[in-house]
Amino acid sequence: MADKHVVISIGRQCGSGGHEVGEKLAERFGLKLYDRNLIDLLAEQMGKDVEAVAKMEEKPAGGFFGSRKGGFAAKEKDFMNRLSKADELYLQERALIQKLATEESCVIVGRGANGILEGYPDVLRLYIYAKEEFRIPRVKEQFKIDFDSDAKKKMDEMDKARREYFEFYSGKTWGSYDHHDLMIDTSLLGIDGTVDLIASVVEKKFGL
Repeated sequence: MADKHVVISIGRQCGSGGHEVGEKLAERFGLKLYDRNLIDLLAEQMGKDVEAVAKMEEKPAGGFFGSRKGGFAAKEKDFMNRLSKADELYLQERALIQKLATEESCVIVGRGANGILEGYPDVLRLYIYAKEEFRIPRVKEQFKIDFDSDAKKKMDEMDKARREYFEFYSGKTWGSYDHHDLMIDTSLLGIDGTVDLIASVVEKKFGL
């Protein structure tokens, strides 16, 4: 791996196991994993408390009118529009993701990285999804939820937030084949089988 530049970016549905797939791929190929720890790096750069930065990131991305006017791309170009704290955080997070993807081999989970890294060389952009019956038990276990209906509500809420964030800031469609190199249903082969399949693609794509 020392002579190869390998970046794996992962977008995922809630409960699909995308984060676990990312962890296993990072371990298999000896790569650094970036997910929530990007917030730690940003907080350090900004000289702010980690929790404060995390809350800033969780705020709605632009809202209804921002989306109607063309999302963040239009907002960024229009200097009369004042950028929110969440927008400013996104710009710093985007710059950090671009820097990491350029300077080191790594796995990046979420954070809109699939949109940010479109067109970058040496990047494999994955989208992980799964059937509802596969996702619900995982969400119940992860969030300590008792009922299937509550787990489905949780999934829908998290996926809605991820979709709005991705589409507002990237101007691209979340979960669309147009903006991902490989899309895979983890309920087809299970987590380990999915990791094995992706690993074979990684080996072939990057000549490992």
